[in-house]
Amino acid sequence: MTPDDLTTLDVLPLLAVDVETTGLSPVRDRLLAVGWVPVDGTRIDLSGARRYVVRRDDPGDAVTIHGLTHDDLEAGRPLAEVLAELRHALSGRVLLAHYAAFDLAFLDAAFGAVGEEPVRPPDVCTMDLQRRLLTRHGEVPHDALRLWRARERHGLPPTKAHDALGDALACAELYLAQVAELGSGGRLCLRDIRRHESWLHRLWAWLRRRRG
Repeated sequence: MTPDDLTTLDVLPLLAVDVETTGLSPVRDRLLAVGWVPVDGTRIDLSGARRYVVRRDDPGDAVTIHGLTHDDLEAGRPLAEVLAELRHALSGRVLLAHYAAFDLAFLDAAFGAVGEEPVRPPDVCTMDLQRRLLTRHGEVPHDALRLWRARERHGLPPTKAHDALGDALACAELYLAQVAELGSGGRLCLRDIRRHESWLHRLWAWLRRRRG
């Protein structure tokens, strides 16, 4: 059962998710890899960590960023299988991501590509949480919302970027540091941290799915 808005963060089940793609457009570009790790309250469950590469012919122009080669993609799994694994892993959990709108846009497009309805649990965005923390102290500095800079602010060690599982784990660690700071004034629940899309974003997502 999906957690409701009153579920407190000490027991909130999440799944930190990250995707690697051929580019930045969910309309033109394609999903190449997905990584995730469960977060149970304040504990990261490394036993549930997974990374799947999608079987593709072409790594796209972003190959210098994600590093996935033709051989990696040829050895990958069919997109439908990867999405089925993700759907199962997300069951009963809140999706957690850094810049969640980006990951969800690509996941929506991927589910549409295999003829399935997207999975859309409540989601929490660590980029949004970081903006919220920083605006307490005035203007948000340039680049301060990037994952590595946000981790740096919380005293977390550097990690290798642009690996789906590595970035999912980096996001999970950042989330725990953020909610520890946000919750210093009292007990928080899901409604205090979940991301709320504007009606315009929801309309755009619906139109994107209609276009296939």
